[in-house]
Amino acid sequence: MKRAILVSILTITGKLCFGQGCSDAGFCSLGALKEVNQDSTSKHILDIGSNIGFGEQNTFTFNPYLQYNYEAGNHFSFQAKVTATFADGFLGRIFEVGDIYGLATYAVNKHSLNSFRVLAGVKIPLTSANSKNAEGKPLPLDYQSSIGTYDIITGVNYIVRQKLELAAGLQLPVVQINKNSFFPEEYGDPRAKEFPPTNNFRRKPDLLLRAGYYVKLSPSVNIKPNLLAIYHTGDDTYQNRFGNRTSIDGSAGLTVNAGIIATKRFNTGNRLEFLAAATFIAREVRADGLTRTAAFTLQYSIPL
Repeated sequence: MKRAILVSILTITGKLCFGQGCSDAGFCSLGALKEVNQDSTSKHILDIGSNIGFGEQNTFTFNPYLQYNYEAGNHFSFQAKVTATFADGFLGRIFEVGDIYGLATYAVNKHSLNSFRVLAGVKIPLTSANSKNAEGKPLPLDYQSSIGTYDIITGVNYIVRQKLELAAGLQLPVVQINKNSFFPEEYGDPRAKEFPPTNNFRRKPDLLLRAGYYVKLSPSVNIKPNLLAIYHTGDDTYQNRFGNRTSIDGSAGLTVNAGIIATKRFNTGNRLEFLAAATFIAREVRADGLTRTAAFTLQYSIPL
C-alpha cells in the first residue's frame, strides 16, 4: 500500500510541469487552509520557505517568505508571514517585497479524533504593484510582488478521525491600492500581447474548497493528497486609455488543482515540507499574474 502511494506521488509530481499553481492571492497556502501541523509540540515555530514557479511566457518567479507561528494554548494560535518576489523574464527583472499576512485560528477539540478550526486574518500589501523594468516601462502583474490589495481572509478546517480534511475559505479585497500601469502595446515584442492590460487593476474575491486525506508513511513522514477548488467570483477590471473601467473577459471562474503535501519530521523537532499541485480546470484569463506552468513550495520549520 505504501509503495503504491509513493508511486502515485512520483507520477503526479512528474506531471507538475503542466500545472498552473494555486490561482489565488495567497490564502490557499496560509495556516490551516494549507496544512495542519498535527505533530508539533512547540509554542513558537519559525518557517523559512519559498515558492518557485514558471508563469506566462516562461516568466521565472522565486518567492521567499518568513513565517512565525505562536500556539497560545489549547485553542488559540497566531501566524505572521512576510513575502517577497524575484521575477525574471523577457520583459525585465525585479526583486521586491510583497505582502504581510496576519492570521488568528481558534481550534475546537484540537486533540480529539475529530477537530474543527475557525480562522480569520488580513493581507497587507507592501507595494502598489507597479514595479518597472530597467528601461522604465511598467511590468505586468506576473512580475509584481503583490497584487496591491488589502484583504480579509476567513476560513474553516474540519478533520474527521485525524484523516479526512475538509476546508473552506474566503479572500475578500476590501481596499485596492493597485497602481499598475501596464499596457502590452508599449512593448515592441509581440509576446507582450500574451499579458492582458492591467492599468489600475481591480480584483474580485476568491472562494476556496479543499478536501485532503492524511496518510502516515512512517512515524516521521506524512503525506496529504488533496483536491483544491478556487472560484474567482467575477471578472477583474482595468482602466483603459480613455479612463473607463473595462472588464477582463474570462477572468472569472473556477480553477481545480490536485496536490500533494509531504512532510518529514526530524528528531530535533524540525520539519521539512514539500508542496506541489497540478491543475485540471483553469480560468481562461488570469490577469492577476497567478498563472504557473510549474509551481513548487519548499518549507523548513524550526521550533524556537
